[in-house]
Amino acid sequence: MADISRLVFSLSKLGIKALERLFKASVGVHGAENIPDGVSILAVNHFTRLETLILPYQIYRLTGRPVMSLAHHSLFTGPLGSYLDGVGAVSTKDPNRDQIIIRSLLMGDHPWLIFPEGSMIKDKKIVESGKFLIYSATGTRRPPHTGAAALALRTEFYRRRLYHLRQTDPGLLQQQLEVFDLSSPDQVSERETFLVPVNVTYYPIRSRQNAIEKIASYVVEDLPERIVEELQTEGTMLLSGVNIDITFGKPLAISPLLKKRKIQQDIISQRPILPDDVLPSRPLMRRIASNLTRKVMASIYSNTMVNYDHLAAYILKYYPHNRLGLFNLAERLYLASETVTQLKSIRFHSGLLDDQCVRLCRRYHQILADFLEIAEKSGVVDIEGDMIYKKRLRMKTLLDFHTIRRENPFQVILNEVEFLRPLTKRLRIIAEHPRWLMRWRLHRKFLRLAKQEFAADYKEHQREGESKPRRIGAPTLYRRFRAKTGVLLVHGYMAAPEEVRPLAEYLHQHGYTVFIPRLRGHGTSPEDLALRTWEDWLQSVERGYLVLANSCEDVVLGGFSVGAGLALFAATNLLYKVRAVFAINCAMRLRRRSARLAPAVVLWNKLVDKLVKDDGRRHFVPNEPENPHINYLRNPIRGVKELMELMDELSKRIGRVNVPALLIQSSDDPVVHPEGSKRIYEGLGSQDKELIMFNSHRHGILRGDVSERVFARVLEFLDTGLTP
Repeated sequence: MADISRLVFSLSKLGIKALERLFKASVGVHGAENIPDGVSILAVNHFTRLETLILPYQIYRLTGRPVMSLAHHSLFTGPLGSYLDGVGAVSTKDPNRDQIIIRSLLMGDHPWLIFPEGSMIKDKKIVESGKFLIYSATGTRRPPHTGAAALALRTEFYRRRLYHLRQTDPGLLQQQLEVFDLSSPDQVSERETFLVPVNVTYYPIRSRQNAIEKIASYVVEDLPERIVEELQTEGTMLLSGVNIDITFGKPLAISPLLKKRKIQQDIISQRPILPDDVLPSRPLMRRIASNLTRKVMASIYSNTMVNYDHLAAYILKYYPHNRLGLFNLAERLYLASETVTQLKSIRFHSGLLDDQCVRLCRRYHQILADFLEIAEKSGVVDIEGDMIYKKRLRMKTLLDFHTIRRENPFQVILNEVEFLRPLTKRLRIIAEHPRWLMRWRLHRKFLRLAKQEFAADYKEHQREGESKPRRIGAPTLYRRFRAKTGVLLVHGYMAAPEEVRPLAEYLHQHGYTVFIPRLRGHGTSPEDLALRTWEDWLQSVERGYLVLANSCEDVVLGGFSVGAGLALFAATNLLYKVRAVFAINCAMRLRRRSARLAPAVVLWNKLVDKLVKDDGRRHFVPNEPENPHINYLRNPIRGVKELMELMDELSKRIGRVNVPALLIQSSDDPVVHPEGSKRIYEGLGSQDKELIMFNSHRHGILRGDVSERVFARVLEFLDTGLTP
């Protein structure tokens, strides 16, 4: 009978840990609470060779019990065969296979790992005409094996039978025990037998030539195509950093399935029953095993970890036109993620549960780049710049079993979630949305989010006698219907949308749609600002950008002081539709002895070492603003820290700005040093750029004696290169 060498198993654990450090794979385990205390058969989908290495280790880590498994007979040769024997694996052609497995399960010492699909399912297609059918290496469709279900039923059958004989017929009990090489009924566990569905999902699925394949090709000439495909797919995923999500489904108890009268009659039969005996209940047991297998397969694939690739593939499949812009696809991906993640019965990759607004603005190129590469490689699309051209004829191409993961990974991704009908139905609706309807929905959504966020923050952080009226801090949209260009106008630090309202009204009167976002932590109270980071402020800007990107053809980013820095920072992300950027008195370099901001800066410089270890208190210093009806009268030190971090990050990225840029600076600004604007000008990657100095001793030049000239210069900048 098979046994486990603890030494070999311990060495294999060390080997897997070494592989985890060597490769970039990240393993996530979900639903571990579903692993029962009883006797378990773990039924797992089979897509790569990695499952046979990673799963036993992960299950051991969770349960503390080594895992036994079935392995293909061809592997039991040489050193590998010795290793498999050492870790308790059983060959699929071992004549005593079933007795070995049932004996182990009766004793309850080890969980067993079985792959109902048999071989690796390289195309991921498991549903055909509503039935679970698997595309095998022979090029035919076959049902999944019922072996795991049959073994679970037979194990529980014999457990119940042995328990009955222990009470009624000790002589027959001993004969029955000898069949499984058991010497005493005490060796038989009384715990329930469970069948546990387990899903393993890989993201991203990629295939290309890699170092592992090159080394193997150098060592072994004329590698079989099957081996080349596996090295390219699995080697690439390991080396590039694949996420491996292991999900344990709800365990299926076996004993309730044996309560049928015919089965109970066989359980209490007074004659010896050998594993190969034909029983009266055998046809019924086969039907139960078949139904149980369908339940297991449904549970396995309902636990697929849905990711960006799945959503993008189905959107592309159902999109009704041949041309699709990259940002159009990204926005549909955003809507899809917001919609489908509401489905409670489906599991989603952690990336889909993060703030999708941030990903839509900053990372959509990155998220879609690899996916579009494999779509193009699969012959599904052609890519020209930011335009995607669908090639419908290749959408349903059926390739050879051993090449589909390499040659058409797009089809593999589609097949992977084919079973999840509620998901694919919603994705189809998103894909078929008319462009105007999608933009209208997104415009309303992001505008509503901005207003709701301000209302909630104001309600929570309002301070009597200190917070300004709501209208001062409320985000505001000045809509000009049929305006081609929208201007995003960002206010400064410790201020509110009211600060830039005069410029917004001026531009609106001259034909532009203008949106003033409210930076998180502003327009409420200093305590609120002390809780926020510069990333929070940037996210407010990005949401404002999405309001305009879905209502105007072109977007211009602009801002005042810290708002100017945020506008420039957003422009470094090369946002879609952004045609220009302007910055007024950008807070790149602060005057350390300024009469306005210096108290906070000087105090920060003195306390920086003390604040490294946060004592949990919030530090504030007085502020004497030019516009006390708008700005806070207390400045949180943490806010200054975030401001400085923003400036540092902007200085590293400023060269990425490549759109026309206008910089306006007060010559004697008491808050920000004019040298900061000069440094920005020199670092800009834009070919079309201009720095204008206004003779003024004020920082807030959007109000006062030079404001009209500033407004006129901004309008001239917009009118020269852009048509409203």
